[in-house]
Amino acid sequence: MSNQNTKKALRAAITSIVLIVLFIILKSLANSEVIGINFYSIVSGILILLIFFMTIAGFVFALKTKNEPRSKQKIIALLLNSILMALLVVSVINIVIELVTIQS
Repeated sequence: MSNQNTKKALRAAITSIVLIVLFIILKSLANSEVIGINFYSIVSGILILLIFFMTIAGFVFALKTKNEPRSKQKIIALLLNSILMALLVVSVINIVIELVTIQS
């Protein structure tokens, strides 16, 4: 039970990365008109929500690893989740800026 949070953080980071890759594949399929825009809209929305929640959960678990012994898994989990969280924050800020400029 000593590395539970590390394992959860690593699992969440890997899941987020896999979901991001699925989103990119889905986007390229929609751009090449292999799949319809309605299907793309629904599935991409679900994927983005899952990415959002998995990134936050992974970052929280990574922060909880502070009392666990130092290991390669812990460092990788913390690094991956920090990068994903930074990307999430930048994306949200970008969306807010776009919405504000559209309103002006």
